[in-house]
Amino acid sequence: MKYLSLLVGAVILLTGCASTKVEVKPEEQIVGVWHLKDYGTGNYEYSQLGFTAGGRKCVVSVSMNGSGFPEIDYYDNTWKINNGVLETTVGDSPSSSLPKGYLIKDHIKVLNQDELVVQMESFGAPLEKHQKLHGVQPERICQLVENYARLIKRNNA
Repeated sequence: MKYLSLLVGAVILLTGCASTKVEVKPEEQIVGVWHLKDYGTGNYEYSQLGFTAGGRKCVVSVSMNGSGFPEIDYYDNTWKINNGVLETTVGDSPSSSLPKGYLIKDHIKVLNQDELVVQMESFGAPLEKHQKLHGVQPERICQLVENYARLIKRNNA
């Protein structure tokens, strides 16, 4: 009887632990490196986005234009999540269409350990689907962005 009471207590304890759900905040889920999947519109694009825990969003993007020439872009931005919206403030970038300080608002449609789907706040914007690259540090993407930015600035001086 003594062991039966102990067994019943252990089962109750384990059952209680099994039903406890650990909530992970979106800010914690988004930290890491994400690969932007090509969504079949415009030029072919390959992008990796690094979200650091400190609020930095670094992007390296290579696209092939209609003539087949590669175009490389980089972005060194900041990010935060506000009421389900990923807000990105543009920092350093060679892009004339996204000036420094420009605020991009992406509505988060899906965010889990493997997938991030967002839609930019503008009429008719397509869904952007990202796949998480587990084991890749976002700081590595930021280092690539910093190195490439220095190279571009040195060559343009």
